[in-house]
Amino acid sequence: MIDRRSLLLGGAIASIARPALSQTKYPNRTVTMVNPFAAGGQLDPIGRIISKHMQSVLGQAFVIENKPGAGGTIGAQYVTRSAPDGSTLLLGTTSTFVIAPYIFKPQPYDPLVNLAPIIALTENATVLIASEKSGFKSLKDLLEAAKQKPANVTVASAGNGSFPHVFSELFCSLTDVKLTHIPYRGGAPAMNDLIGGQVDIFFEVAPTAIPQIQSKTAFPLLVSGNKRVPLLPDVPSAAELGYPDLNLTSWVGLAAPDGTPASVVEILNKESNAALRSEEMTTYLDRLGISAIGGSPREMAERMARESAIYKRLVESKGITVQ
Repeated sequence: MIDRRSLLLGGAIASIARPALSQTKYPNRTVTMVNPFAAGGQLDPIGRIISKHMQSVLGQAFVIENKPGAGGTIGAQYVTRSAPDGSTLLLGTTSTFVIAPYIFKPQPYDPLVNLAPIIALTENATVLIASEKSGFKSLKDLLEAAKQKPANVTVASAGNGSFPHVFSELFCSLTDVKLTHIPYRGGAPAMNDLIGGQVDIFFEVAPTAIPQIQSKTAFPLLVSGNKRVPLLPDVPSAAELGYPDLNLTSWVGLAAPDGTPASVVEILNKESNAALRSEEMTTYLDRLGISAIGGSPREMAERMARESAIYKRLVESKGITVQ
């Protein structure tokens, strides 16, 4: 028997292979890349470099439009309902492609059905950082405090159902501790309160956490995954500390509405890969310790199917929902 996930993956991949609907040169008008989050996050600079390259090579304007709200689902849903002609694209994150759709009720969109994957662009480790006022200088300090007084330690997130929220739930499951979740309307206000000592810890992507660590306004306890981050050589990995399953990464990808012609997806994939290899992009990524991914639309579709299954199980087991 063929399970539903296989059918959905087949649909996502099939959408990549559909024949072009017309022979009109692409693009023949302005292309909008929708960022489903507020301005100021990690998507903005990556999107600017990608759009700048596209515009210079393809000869049409590529503009970024922020459509934040409801954990990124408002912007993502807008794209899924747009014409599948390549004029509206989705520049999203792990949350956009494999988490948020399964948290909000009713489900706003199905990423494996309603989106045509173009490319997985970048990924980076997540850093567990603590407020200087918390007094935590190691994972051991945090776990001891959390076990002595369950739910006394507070953990910030960028909102219910956000990547930091779900990651913190995974952390609690693996370490057998209880934390009090404090959701914010984005990563920036969460970081501000961590720095101010209003919350104890925060799971944040490395590019955003590193400047705070370097300025000593936050203290790193671990980085996710099986190896250390080059820009944080003294911070142990989760695997070193005995939690190898704490290895999920935050990644950025580009997608289009389902039904977008294969020829359009091919052009966007080709030029996105070229943009990832550009000097401007490699300089930016190296400076912040972000890794380029690249590859084919099929590889992004497979990543989405694989990670959707992981996060969906976690969301259901923890009862994480947003009405």
